[in-house]
Amino acid sequence: MGHLDGIRSVLITGGCGFIGANLVRFLRAETPWEVRVLDNLRTGRREYVTDDLAQVHEADAGDADALRTALDGVDAVVHLASTTGVLPSVEDPAMDFDGNPATTFRILDACRRSGTERFVFASSGAALGDAGTVLHENLPPRPLSPYGAGKLAGEAYCAAFAGSFDMHTVALRFSNVYGPFSMHKQNAIPNFIKALLRREAIEIFGDGQQSRDFIYVDDLCRGIMLALTSPAAKGEVFQLATGIETTIAELVTLIGDAVGSDQEIVYHPRRSGEVYKSRADISKVTGTLGYEPNVPLSEGLSRTVEWYRDRLAAPA
Repeated sequence: MGHLDGIRSVLITGGCGFIGANLVRFLRAETPWEVRVLDNLRTGRREYVTDDLAQVHEADAGDADALRTALDGVDAVVHLASTTGVLPSVEDPAMDFDGNPATTFRILDACRRSGTERFVFASSGAALGDAGTVLHENLPPRPLSPYGAGKLAGEAYCAAFAGSFDMHTVALRFSNVYGPFSMHKQNAIPNFIKALLRREAIEIFGDGQQSRDFIYVDDLCRGIMLALTSPAAKGEVFQLATGIETTIAELVTLIGDAVGSDQEIVYHPRRSGEVYKSRADISKVTGTLGYEPNVPLSEGLSRTVEWYRDRLAAPA
């Protein structure tokens, strides 16, 4: 295998989505790499990645012909494309299987065939399930949803391709990511910001004491870049997070401060398949890759609110 610092070009699957649009900009700013994107635009937005930022291939990430074309001459892949979320996977587990672990396998195998040596996989704490403790890499995985099972299968294939084919594969278990370019997302931070800016009620599913580890997208992008380039990352799984637990009730207060608004909260029953408490131990990724989160939640929320404020104020 080649030198890990010899990357010239990188392909981002799902690169027109929320994380992808931020990663394209981050890599263009921080590296000399050529950036390509493969996205079927099912949830991604073409206007998020303009032609001056990346070469965009519009196709399914698991399509063999599209992969062959998009991977030509590429040194590294960041695989972000996936059917997203716990709830859709519970509603349609077969769809999740095809768009999640099956697609991950197809891309890994296409990389093997094309000689693309580096592969970073967007996994999730959902692979562990409701661990009842701080999340770390040595916990036995017990996914609660098909989505979590699919991410766990993807991690296993990454390890297998590193072991069998000497590929530099890395699985990163993203905690709850937030930031600009997330208008289409339907998770807590985008929904709360949009509700407050529109002076609508905030809806919370559960008692508000459920917690998450929220990571600003620029910090996440830095972790992805380190995983692509560090020799110590090969074949490993890392929790990529902040190590800080925030309850949904605390989150609402912080977003209200950033927006400058206080609104009604409507509570609904907790949804099945969702983890109640979640915080990650980041000592492995910090010790192995030198990763440190730099953006505090209050600052990241302020940046995100301003992005939303500009777009929601713009004429349709």
